[in-house]
Amino acid sequence: MSLKYLILMLALWWSITAQAQYYLYTPQYIDSLQRILTQPVSDSIKARVNFQLATYWISKDTLKARTCIARGRSLAASSPFLIQVANATEAYYLFYTGATEQSETLYKKVEAGLAASPVKEALIIRSTAWSSRAVMRQKADDDKGYIQLMLSKAIPLAEQANDSASLATHYVGVGVAFMNLDQNEKAEAYFDKAIPILLRLKSESRLIAAYKRSGENYILLKKWDKARETLNAFKQILFKYPESDQYAGYYMIEGLYLKGQKQYKEAVHSFDKAIEKASGPNKAYFIDELNFYKLDCLLEAGEFKKALSVLNILSTDPRNMEMDQNRLEVYRKSAMVYAGLNDYPAAYRYQALYSALSDSLHESRFRNDINDMEARYKTAESEKQVASLKAANAQAALQASKNRLFNFLLAGACLLLLAFAIFYYLYYKSHKKLLEQEAVNHRQQIRELAQQQQLTITRSILEGEERERERLARDLHDGLGGLLSGVKINFSSWAKQHLGPAADPPFFKILGQLDHSVEELRRVARNLMPQSLIEFGLETALKDLCGFYMKDGLKIDFQSFNIQPGIDRLKQVHIYRIIQELLSNTVKHARANYVLLQCSQNGDRFFITIEDDGTGFEPGSLSEKKGSGIHNIKNRVNYLDGQLDIRSEPGNGTVVSIELNLA
Repeated sequence: MSLKYLILMLALWWSITAQAQYYLYTPQYIDSLQRILTQPVSDSIKARVNFQLATYWISKDTLKARTCIARGRSLAASSPFLIQVANATEAYYLFYTGATEQSETLYKKVEAGLAASPVKEALIIRSTAWSSRAVMRQKADDDKGYIQLMLSKAIPLAEQANDSASLATHYVGVGVAFMNLDQNEKAEAYFDKAIPILLRLKSESRLIAAYKRSGENYILLKKWDKARETLNAFKQILFKYPESDQYAGYYMIEGLYLKGQKQYKEAVHSFDKAIEKASGPNKAYFIDELNFYKLDCLLEAGEFKKALSVLNILSTDPRNMEMDQNRLEVYRKSAMVYAGLNDYPAAYRYQALYSALSDSLHESRFRNDINDMEARYKTAESEKQVASLKAANAQAALQASKNRLFNFLLAGACLLLLAFAIFYYLYYKSHKKLLEQEAVNHRQQIRELAQQQQLTITRSILEGEERERERLARDLHDGLGGLLSGVKINFSSWAKQHLGPAADPPFFKILGQLDHSVEELRRVARNLMPQSLIEFGLETALKDLCGFYMKDGLKIDFQSFNIQPGIDRLKQVHIYRIIQELLSNTVKHARANYVLLQCSQNGDRFFITIEDDGTGFEPGSLSEKKGSGIHNIKNRVNYLDGQLDIRSEPGNGTVVSIELNLA
């Protein structure tokens, strides 16, 4: 179970038990509930007690929870309101055990049964039901759907019921969802709403979780003062409870804060405390994450011997090293550590291991693509041979049948000869047409197969090309770029200590050239694989691309409509490359003053229109040009099963329209 899902389940459990304080769920409290069932009280009270017990047992013993729900339902049979309480409790049980469809059905019954009730308890149950249904969306990686249901359904109902506990819990959940969407400013607003409510309610157990998520969010926002204040508040509450399982999370966030402040020694100490306090089913993975954080701090602090000890822990852990990306990171950091220890043979060996593994992963994926393509080709060839043999056998059998028929008729009466000749002529003519049609169909199938094979090869080449671009960009940026930056920093540091600003102009000229080289290397890496596309998505990357090409005398107007962030990564790259080639051609050849670029999405269809007021050209002349630009555009459009339309004439500019299929 992932950390994100655990947080969602905890938030949901809080909402369901909002009518009872969290700290009451102790063995003594459970015993007191059990004693109520032995007292001479009404069936409705016993039903409510059973539902409370079921809520407690759901996360601990599902069989006991199921028994309590069944017992409470039988006691609530005469009360329509308690029947809906039973439905809500069972719906939460089904959701917790993974039966989401049945849970959704029961929650819909709860909403329908209580929609007309103004009673506070009914409003709270409906709010909790909607928050549960929202969590189902979030479990399916639909954070936007979660936020929409929480803001439109669960939170308004909690506000109507004046239920501060549920409202604060909902705010924390929405804040976490915005963090998952990397919208940390919005997440901050909801944490700021939740924490004052929890302080007023003195709900320390919930405050601990809220402070933890809020502190992490402040660190991501680099709001260090607020992060420190939140950590202090977190600590004041947490340290009252020595047996709490939240210490590992606290020390991890403290370490991240200290790391952000470049207090690397103190950060390592906090990460060590987090490792010591780590517990739970994901303990091993959590410790690996903390060790990687420690390793980064030790490298930044120049503590290469201590970093080597952490590397030994990571590299001798079979579970950690069986994951390719972890192994790749260990090799890369090992090269850096040994270089810092001046053990250059070892640094070179690990750099070679890193490069070999990186290339191997790339080559393995490419080889699988080629093998798959070759297997499909061989299967198609076998099917073609089988079809040819079947056609030959059918033809031979048909010819033998005709010969037997002819001999039989020849031996017959001469009076039937003329009738047979006429019949044979008509039959032969009809069958000849049939054979000709079969031959045409067969040739068409061969052409379609060849086209499909060509498209498959083109797709593999384009995919391999983009992967190689990404690898080269990463290696240039992380490898050579890092080395050049290090050389520049060392030169600058030496110059500050040994030279005055005017002492050695040639030296500072060389230093400026080195700085220009670093910038040029980063520009090349960005062109190979734009970082904004990887980090922020297609729309932001296209805005940056237009800004890159814009200059004095050329305005590029970019308009986007309904571009969805969920487009497949490789297809985003192809769309980016198509537009990059179009803009490059326009800047180079059109001599335009104004360019309009429009991109829109409608379901699985993506539309691109680029229009300029340049010199224009004869579209027929494109076939005579030797450049690869239009060829690359056509290949990528074909890859995305799209259509390309170019309209232009000399002196009247150019309009290019493209429709792509994202399915």
